[in-house]
Amino acid sequence: MVAIGVTLLLITGCAGADPHSSASKDPTMSLEQSHQNVMDIFAAVKSVVGEDGWDSGTASGWFSCSSSGGKSAQFNLTSIRKRPLPLQPEEITSRVAEALHTKVGLLGLRVQHDATLTPRRTVIGYPNGYNGGTAADGFGFEFQSGTDFASIIVYGHCVPGAPPKFGTPLNPRPTDLP
Repeated sequence: MVAIGVTLLLITGCAGADPHSSASKDPTMSLEQSHQNVMDIFAAVKSVVGEDGWDSGTASGWFSCSSSGGKSAQFNLTSIRKRPLPLQPEEITSRVAEALHTKVGLLGLRVQHDATLTPRRTVIGYPNGYNGGTAADGFGFEFQSGTDFASIIVYGHCVPGAPPKFGTPLNPRPTDLP
């Protein structure tokens, strides 16, 4: 869990946009749709990288993202997979970008490189490129790949409504999961 927090800090530290502050709400989405969008992004990544190896490195949760005084919520997911990749990082990341385009409808993803990390990582970020911050409603994600490593951070859309109560279907307790 500490590694996830450190990675999250490293990845978002230069983003220039705090996904938990003053995000505008996306009034067109419900809590369920925002949650499903994050899960669809994660599923698209796993369809390329592989389904196995993510469980122990995955954390998710709901956060308040109030704007203009109204209650709003944002679902976020961070996941790390420390296993060999089925292809070279550049190819994996290109295929992840393609899967996110075809399966989730995200346009304009470009493969970039981050040589400040050791080892060097092949990366993509949305909506403003890698370490480019989030959209006005707080939505954004980053994906990294290295030879034996893949990670994703997804900041869901900030939508109207209070974060779901712990222990409900949209916010299950760890003991409620299969």
